[in-house]
Amino acid sequence: MKKLDKLLITSFIPPFIMTFFIALFVLIMQFLWKYIDDIVGKGLEVSVILELLFYLSTSLIPMALPIAVLISSVMVMGNLGERYELASIKSAGIPLLRVMLPLIFLTSLISIGSFLASDYLIPYSNLKFKSRLYDIRKQKPTFDLATGVFNDDFGETIIRVNEKSDDGKELRDVMIYDHSENRGNTSQMQAQSGEMYATEDKRFMVLKLYEGEQYQELKAQNREKSDNYEHLHIRFKEWEKIFDMSEFDLNQTNTELFKNHYSMLNVSQLNYAIDSLKLRKGKRSEQLIKNTKPYFYIKRRPDSVQQAMDELRLQDTMPRNQVDTFINTFPEGDRGRHFSRAITLARNVKNYAQTTINELPKIQESIARHQIEWHRKFSMAYACLMFLFIGAPMGAIIRKGGFGWPLLVSIFFFVAFIMMMIMGEKSAKILAIKAWVGMWLPCIVLTPLGLILTRQAMRDSKVLNIDTYLAPIRRLLNGGK
Repeated sequence: MKKLDKLLITSFIPPFIMTFFIALFVLIMQFLWKYIDDIVGKGLEVSVILELLFYLSTSLIPMALPIAVLISSVMVMGNLGERYELASIKSAGIPLLRVMLPLIFLTSLISIGSFLASDYLIPYSNLKFKSRLYDIRKQKPTFDLATGVFNDDFGETIIRVNEKSDDGKELRDVMIYDHSENRGNTSQMQAQSGEMYATEDKRFMVLKLYEGEQYQELKAQNREKSDNYEHLHIRFKEWEKIFDMSEFDLNQTNTELFKNHYSMLNVSQLNYAIDSLKLRKGKRSEQLIKNTKPYFYIKRRPDSVQQAMDELRLQDTMPRNQVDTFINTFPEGDRGRHFSRAITLARNVKNYAQTTINELPKIQESIARHQIEWHRKFSMAYACLMFLFIGAPMGAIIRKGGFGWPLLVSIFFFVAFIMMMIMGEKSAKILAIKAWVGMWLPCIVLTPLGLILTRQAMRDSKVLNIDTYLAPIRRLLNGGK
């Protein structure tokens, strides 16, 4: 039995490592397409890009582990079935679950590792990745002075170049607009030629213009005659301007600004945040009651209204049918004033209620997002073990090894898993379903399927044997033979 356990473990580990890195690479490429517009054209150093990819790959570990377990288990059991080794093992009286026992033990360790990665590594990697991505998004693209285009990389200074040399240093037909006074195109400069180069420390860019003119419209001194403006015209042989290049540098934002986001918290921090949000929600409801309670004096003291109406009835100052309404308990001359005050009080109550109505759903959505992240850590860890009970029986049933059929079968189940997870997560975020239902939905659906497949594999069912379905087709192509 020890040899059998060793055989299964040594057969499982190599394809698991290979498929894990393949799945990780595919997931990284998928996420890079999402952020490609934020990265391209920023002139980032290779070290920055590698750092970003490292943090991204770390955050995708729990997503890559289930697909690696699924493909590897199908491959291992499919290879044993294809070479009739599994049949020999069963004929020796060893049940399928005993054969799967070393894989169950190994996958349990992988599930624990997935949870630990979700609880310790991912909060830190998400914090670093998203803060770094925020810095990249804020960074201006690298300075590129294209010909025939107005360049506004320096903000208030707009530069247009008609021609430039291949090395980008020599310029022809240069036009510059200065918007530093925020009065539109009141300052314009034209030059026949120029040159552009960076200083040795790369901190500044120098722009030298030759044989040019500057036109500047000055502010009117007398506002009563604002239609008349002074005009300044300057000719120059050489003009030099220095631009600060520090605005194109990648600045690192303080990560403390992002650390309270739900995707950057571990289980204990999520529990604390959820309790705090629930407490805040309860206090907000209590605050509404406290603020509006003084406006419901009549509801709290119904005897005062009844007493006033009884006194009017005893005095017979009004007909009985008119005394039955509350407004008739007041003198006719004071009713307008009481109406206005009642409307004001009602409007105050409505404003308090509307503020609470607007705030409570936001608090509830925040609670749901924290609960989603909490359940994600456990559901993704459980998915590793769940996919073993789908992949191993599937490989034993189809009896096809290699990389083709296992990959096809695994992609089908994993795509179904991802689609249900996305659907459940989106539904939970809009409060259509509970957070735990949304995050455990794929596991709830696929776990019974795994148990059914395990049961069928233990009975040597041929319901998913490919040869069972291909045999009639082969006979039909061979003329019924």
